[in-house]
Amino acid sequence: MGTRTSRGIFLIEALVSLTILGIVLTLGASFLARRRALERDRLDRERAVRALAGEWIYLRTSFRNELYPKDRRPFVGPGDFVDALDARNPFLRVKSTDVDGLYLIHLEIGYGEKMAKHIVQEGYVFRGVGPPP
Repeated sequence: MGTRTSRGIFLIEALVSLTILGIVLTLGASFLARRRALERDRLDRERAVRALAGEWIYLRTSFRNELYPKDRRPFVGPGDFVDALDARNPFLRVKSTDVDGLYLIHLEIGYGEKMAKHIVQEGYVFRGVGPPP
């Protein structure tokens, strides 16, 4: 009768061990999945930041006549560049200031899953005084 009881205890110990192992593996898998999602989000944010940097460069080096007050327009960078950003719903807002030739620029671009998060940057671009070339 002693061997029968010890077999039952061994079976219960094995079931408890497998349950604990299952819980640990489930938590580990969810941790890894969350880590992977965070890494994807970080990489997507870096792409959005690089797109903003490219737009700033374009705005600061383009001809003066391409920069005029506008409200919520697409980016004005090179066509292929802007077309590649369509899914991110980027927009540009240009406002003139009291200083002739100085414009306040507002850039916004989405990133992350379903582009639910946004990066917003504001700054100034000086185009010089006088009529456009």
